Amino acid sequence: MVLRMKSPNLSNPNAQIELGERKSPYWNILQYGRHIGLEKQHGKPMMWLGRIRTKKGSYKQFRVGACVQQAVKGLSYADALKLVEARFTEPEIAALASKAYSVGTNQILRYSPSKQGLTVGDAMIDYVEWKRIAATQKNFLVLLSLINHHIIPRLGDIQLADFTGNVATSFCRDILETPAARGNQEAKARVSISDLDADTLRKRKSTVNTLIGILRLALKMAWENGRTDNERAWQCIRRLPNYETPRQIFLSRIECRELIQHCREDLSFLVRAALYSGCRITELTELRRKDIGKDVFGLFIATAKSRKSRHVILPEEGMQFFLNMCLRKEPEDFIFRTERNQKWNGLHKHLFKEAVRSSGLPEQFVFHGLRHTYASQLVQAGAPLAVVARQLGHSNTDTVSRTYGHLSSSSIERELELRFASLCESPFMPDPKLALLRNSLQGEEKILPSGSWPKSNFSLLGGELLQDLKHGLS
Repeated sequence: MVLRMKSPNLSNPNAQIELGERKSPYWNILQYGRHIGLEKQHGKPMMWLGRIRTKKGSYKQFRVGACVQQAVKGLSYADALKLVEARFTEPEIAALASKAYSVGTNQILRYSPSKQGLTVGDAMIDYVEWKRIAATQKNFLVLLSLINHHIIPRLGDIQLADFTGNVATSFCRDILETPAARGNQEAKARVSISDLDADTLRKRKSTVNTLIGILRLALKMAWENGRTDNERAWQCIRRLPNYETPRQIFLSRIECRELIQHCREDLSFLVRAALYSGCRITELTELRRKDIGKDVFGLFIATAKSRKSRHVILPEEGMQFFLNMCLRKEPEDFIFRTERNQKWNGLHKHLFKEAVRSSGLPEQFVFHGLRHTYASQLVQAGAPLAVVARQLGHSNTDTVSRTYGHLSSSSIERELELRFASLCESPFMPDPKLALLRNSLQGEEKILPSGSWPKSNFSLLGGELLQDLKHGLS
């Protein structure tokens, strides 16, 4: 097994001395796209370097001087850093360099208090500070990102006294018509609401409603805290009517096995764990040996999205898999690591995409779809929605019902057959063709030549056969 070493701290003199000789330099990141490095080659003095990421995606590096460890007039880390940062600003280098981004996750609201009266941005300052202590860390960072990206640029400087329903409507329209930005891509042209397809419009309405919830609560908090007497600002904000689409992309058992076969071994362990438990990727990567078989025949999940810990019960096959994963591990050891013994930390994404592609599955299928596959399989097999909700960590069955309720047709049919009072005077004798029709509509493990999923929800009957059945049953 090859272990990937962490980048050495180049600012530490002892770490500089302990570095092994090699052809490639050692690098420390200053900003995304900006690095300081140390070159240590056999028979040569250690040299300080800098490098930038170019607009074309490649790197350009340069030397700034020898290291003080091996040269009388060499540079310390602080001296080298100043020279490297100065080179970054030189016209020749700056013209080639891509945009730099700060390292780490932003936890600061990008707004300074107004001196001209209470603004939406001022209300957001109080709201963010409340969420900083009230929300989970992950939820807080998501909220802060949404506020910085959507609300502050559009509404931050608007006085609460001037905030009306028309302002809220313009805000909603702007979000709906602005294409989502991916990573560091340049903003795309706006698209009229009338030109959006139904699925895109649904997704953007969902984003708008999330922002509306943030905005309304922030403005209401400003009123509750006595910072304004204006109730109109928060009462004029309304959510957009929207609909939840049933979950459509998940795998049959045949497709699950096919996917596992195309995964790298360390990734296949993660995939199997998700299919056995329905856990999120972050829950799986935080699992330790001590969490397996803790109090229940299953898993203890201490890092749930809702901040509430839970237990996940496993089938015997799943329990055996997790116990096998525990072999030769200490209680505090993580169950799932990469083949280089790293924490996954998002490293699964490109590997999973490659496995999906090589398996011939839809490109849009992501790792979280394994959680939906787990839930949909249970619902289709007749598991009560309350059981599925508890396994997934939901507080009630609402989400499960909206997302997977359409898959429980077989369970509904069984209940109807047991409880429906016949209208026929003599015992009802079903036509044998009914069984064929039922299996074609609700059978499992069916492979369609094309079309969206779940594949088991679509009829495989050809036109002539379907017509024949209709005539035969009429």
